[in-house]
Amino acid sequence: MKCRLFPLLLVVLCLLVSVEVQAQNEAAQNQRPQNNQFDARKTMAGWLALDKDGDKKLSLAEADGRLKRGFTRIDKDKDKLLSQQELETYLGYLVRRAAQPRQPATKNQQTMSTQRLLQNVPDNVVIEPDIFYRQGKSKAWQLDLIRPKAASDGLRPGIVFIHGGGWRNGDKRKGVFLSGAIEYAQRGYVCITVNYRLVDEARFPACVEDVKTAVRWFRAHAAKYQLDPTRIGGFGNSAGAHLVAMLGLTGPDAGLDGDGPYQDHSSALQAVCAAATPTDFLFFPEGRSRHKAFDGLLGGDSKTLQERARRASPIHHVRASAPPFLLFHGTADKTVDVTHSDRFVAALRKAGAKDVTFMRVEGAGHGVFTQQATKTKPAMEAFFKRTLSK
Repeated sequence: MKCRLFPLLLVVLCLLVSVEVQAQNEAAQNQRPQNNQFDARKTMAGWLALDKDGDKKLSLAEADGRLKRGFTRIDKDKDKLLSQQELETYLGYLVRRAAQPRQPATKNQQTMSTQRLLQNVPDNVVIEPDIFYRQGKSKAWQLDLIRPKAASDGLRPGIVFIHGGGWRNGDKRKGVFLSGAIEYAQRGYVCITVNYRLVDEARFPACVEDVKTAVRWFRAHAAKYQLDPTRIGGFGNSAGAHLVAMLGLTGPDAGLDGDGPYQDHSSALQAVCAAATPTDFLFFPEGRSRHKAFDGLLGGDSKTLQERARRASPIHHVRASAPPFLLFHGTADKTVDVTHSDRFVAALRKAGAKDVTFMRVEGAGHGVFTQQATKTKPAMEAFFKRTLSK
């Protein structure tokens, strides 16, 4: 009898414990704030505690974390100080963003439909969307071509825009990669904004092979678009910066052209503008471990990892005949440490590269290009005007 009762008592005890735990969880849930008010107050109190000199404003030296990374954007009156009103405005933005439901991430998500893209074309440009730069099974082998509507008496320079996203997400129509292509088409450039295979589809060297194929396609169709094939520049941010740097530095001898078409055309760029660039996959600053995005890019046989890391690193392809480079990097970049660009610039100059410009932006984060747009955009415009003019 006792043997039969024991299992029954054990089951009842487990049920009672389960009910008690559930009740405790529900009580705890009911005690949590139903909005972001408490967190907002705590965040503001933490910011105000940074005011060391008691002037009720925060300087760049006093700011930390997201305030330091977004300092220029938050500082609306550009007085190089964050007032309490500016902090409250920024906090309101953070609260609204936190309240928005998060959408599940998708790979190579198209950020704008083709229909919407064509509905919003400026009157003075023409957009040819979703051109396949090579045929095959991958849907990533597409680009959008954006050019001036007006005819030209001569050939026009070109710019290739390559999106970032850690080689694992992103899209040719995201942010500055589309808006920048449209802006430069309005200035007289023929532009393409390019998708490429991400790491969930194919790892290195697939992404490099793809952007090289896209540039070769661009040159192969130069006559159709009044493009001067001897004057093509490139812009990229983060992973895209890595790819435009590779386009600028690696020729056929690097073995990275892949099996794509138009092999009789060059994939070289005549000018490279890159922001927050990963340049050396064999280098990790003191106290920093390998970023997980690097592992995603270079995944494969561990026995050949060092070789792949070297082949994928722009710093190991520097040469005296490198095209002009304009580089942007923020000193507060937590994703790609600024020393990547420090060492890269030094290596280019040591190799004998004649035209290297480096804008090392104090306090800027990984989004340095957009954070410091009042400086970076005019610098980029002047750079391409200088390097791609006849």
